Amino acid sequence: MNYEIIKLFKQLAEIDSPSGEEGNVSKFVFDFLTDIGFKPEKLTAGMIYCQTSTNAPRKLFCAHMDTVEPGRGIEVIEKNGYIQSKGNTVLGADNKVAVAAILFALKQHKLANTMPDIELLFTVREETDSGIQQIPKGLIKSKTGFVFDLKDGLNEVALSEPYISDFVIKIYGKASHAARPEDGINALEILLGTKEELSLGRLGSETTFNIGIINGGDATNTVPGTLTLKGDIRSSDKNTFYTHQTKVEEIFNKCALTKGGKVSVEWIPYSFGYTHNLQGTAYNKIENIYTELDLKLDPIKSTGGSDAGFLNHIGIETFNLGYGVENIHTTEERIEIAKFIKLAQIVQFMMSE
Repeated sequence: MNYEIIKLFKQLAEIDSPSGEEGNVSKFVFDFLTDIGFKPEKLTAGMIYCQTSTNAPRKLFCAHMDTVEPGRGIEVIEKNGYIQSKGNTVLGADNKVAVAAILFALKQHKLANTMPDIELLFTVREETDSGIQQIPKGLIKSKTGFVFDLKDGLNEVALSEPYISDFVIKIYGKASHAARPEDGINALEILLGTKEELSLGRLGSETTFNIGIINGGDATNTVPGTLTLKGDIRSSDKNTFYTHQTKVEEIFNKCALTKGGKVSVEWIPYSFGYTHNLQGTAYNKIENIYTELDLKLDPIKSTGGSDAGFLNHIGIETFNLGYGVENIHTTEERIEIAKFIKLAQIVQFMMSE
């Protein structure tokens, strides 16, 4: 078992698939499913969907195929009981460890003739702009879903995920020569005018607001006529999330109006927040499964988004579970081989329960 699943992961990890360039790994997943007797479907942008039988599916298993940079030319090595990269790239374990575990578990059920009635979804651009949002409406029939995209502990489950939205704010002033500033409307002054009312960073125990990119201006001797700001807002409280979005728009519009400029604000939803019921039937079933596998389920509040957010948003009660990867999104990314094997066992067991 160890050799086969590690080999499968190496094959997946060594296929370049930075966000937006998942074509080759998508083909690998499609061919793998076809080779073991299934009829997968190619969806928008290279996403892969598969149903294991014509019966009504009971569960969905989902993983994303894209990786962050530096994620090209990955070479996987084994060292001191861990799987890691050579050190000049990420490992791609986020989320190809989950892809491998799902494919491996599915193959074991196929070989044992114990195939459960499930759905599989392999998504794209999870790391950048939530490509899962492009799946066809009504595609997923399962009522319960599982995503394995929570770092570190194998026994962790996301009790909640925050609402997250990227934003693009464009400030329109009027360019003029730097020697005649009175002829222009300085877009930078509009931005600076927001500083008295606009708070950055942590806004409370559950909310943050960040401007991560600022672009603008054409030349050193020109009053900047436009500025573009990009960032994100996130909150575990839905009302606070939308209230602050409205506040941001009001502040920027007021400052632009004062200076004679204009502002446009675009919100790009990335994660649709949710909170699970610890007394719910689905959660109790997961807890029982983990207990049988000698693991104590540990519910945590996640500060990041995942495909589980959108799936919950469209009515599929989806749990984001730990997958044992350490140091994600870095060149030190790694997973202990023993944890990887355990993850495959968890997935295989959950498919059949």
